[in-house]
Amino acid sequence: MSSTFAATPYAFQESWIRNSLEIAFATYAGYKVMVALYNISPLHPLSRFPGPMLAAAGYFYEAYYGWICGGKYTQQIKRMHEKYGPIVRINPDELHCNDPLFTDEIYAGPGRIRDKWYHQLNTGGAGPVSATAFSTVLHEVHKMKKAPYARFFSRQQIAKLEGEVLDAAQLVTNKVLSIAQSSKEANKSQHGEVFDVKDAFNCYTADVIGQYAFGTSMGFITQEGWTPNFATWYIPLMADHMGEDIATVMRQMNVVIPGYIQAALDDPENRRVFAEVLQNKSLPDSYKDMFHLSGEGFNFLLAGTETTATLSDTSPSTLKWSHLENKPYFWAIVQESLRIMPGVSHRSARIARDEDLHYKNAAGDVVYLVPRGTPIGMSSVINHMDPKLYPDPEAFRPERWLLDDGSPNYKLQKYLLAFSRGSRSCIGENLAYCEIYIMAALMAFQVIPRATLHEPGEPAEHFKYDHDMIVLQTKNGSISCKISIC
Repeated sequence: MSSTFAATPYAFQESWIRNSLEIAFATYAGYKVMVALYNISPLHPLSRFPGPMLAAAGYFYEAYYGWICGGKYTQQIKRMHEKYGPIVRINPDELHCNDPLFTDEIYAGPGRIRDKWYHQLNTGGAGPVSATAFSTVLHEVHKMKKAPYARFFSRQQIAKLEGEVLDAAQLVTNKVLSIAQSSKEANKSQHGEVFDVKDAFNCYTADVIGQYAFGTSMGFITQEGWTPNFATWYIPLMADHMGEDIATVMRQMNVVIPGYIQAALDDPENRRVFAEVLQNKSLPDSYKDMFHLSGEGFNFLLAGTETTATLSDTSPSTLKWSHLENKPYFWAIVQESLRIMPGVSHRSARIARDEDLHYKNAAGDVVYLVPRGTPIGMSSVINHMDPKLYPDPEAFRPERWLLDDGSPNYKLQKYLLAFSRGSRSCIGENLAYCEIYIMAALMAFQVIPRATLHEPGEPAEHFKYDHDMIVLQTKNGSISCKISIC
């Protein structure tokens, strides 16, 4: 009898806990249902915008295509536009637009406030990266963080240092040809060993931005092979539990890059980015500590590595960025390459905090009024495949960028989202263009005439967009271009 009495309180306690959990779960589920009903009701401020009801009801629809289907939500958004029109509601709080003519309203210049949306920063980097300008929500704070760095990436400033870019590009092409020659001699074959040219480009872009930002190269070009390089490592969350590559990235972010920055700070005469930023009085001291500087340095390397990668009177010894971009057909090749391969393929929303946006039809009538405070964005891989702007958009046709007289069609360029647009456009756009033009020219002169492609199946499949991992992915994963040199 005493044992029964003793057991009763425990049984009662277990029952009470179970009932409490059931009540808590039911309450939470009921709350979620009520939120979903509100989201699809006429009371919601975005109720007038078309789109799937499931997308409007909750974030599970986006999560299904983004997580379970593996980065396929952009593909689904494209199908939404085909069914519902130029502006669609893609989750309870966000709109998406695929009309390139509306680009400058969404991605407005510095005179108009555009915040980022925290929902799209939740997947950003941890640690120092979370404190960078890229990861900043508010327009004013972003402007303040970006300003001290922006002047170092002006066209004029990059032009002064393009000799260093040319030196790095020449080192890469020399290494390609040298490795090929050594491989042919060792194997007594006509062709050198097969390698992924993207690895060579990753080494090139990482060393250039390292040299420019810190005053010292990362050493990727001069290593024995092409790997490891900065782009072969992945952003960590739990470095101690996720393998050697993750630990390497954490070490780069928290040890190596701070070391480069400290060396730059100790040598202010080198006039490099971080040595100068520390002297900038417009940036508060709270943003000049090593935590913030390391985050910006890591972002420079990450963005500058992964997203960048007719010449009869030009030779390798006289290459100039300004000269190359004034070759209309060569300019057209670069623009078409950026259209097909924009780097960042994931959508990027902006919030017009203080103004409603008016979407108009061809007749000038307001079709939609986007309420202030609403996240609305575009996706480069959707805009860049618009058949009205780019007929037969899957085809690589540089000629589409030229007018009838053979001159560049600069009006078409303003619809390109390869570097985003507006006040939050990529800070390194000028450096990226400098790298692209110089490396493309050197490859055309010295490597491509001797290169053989080694990719099984249809070559286009190795470059064609399939899904997002922030940057563009093919069916086989990251973009690959394996070649050998004869």
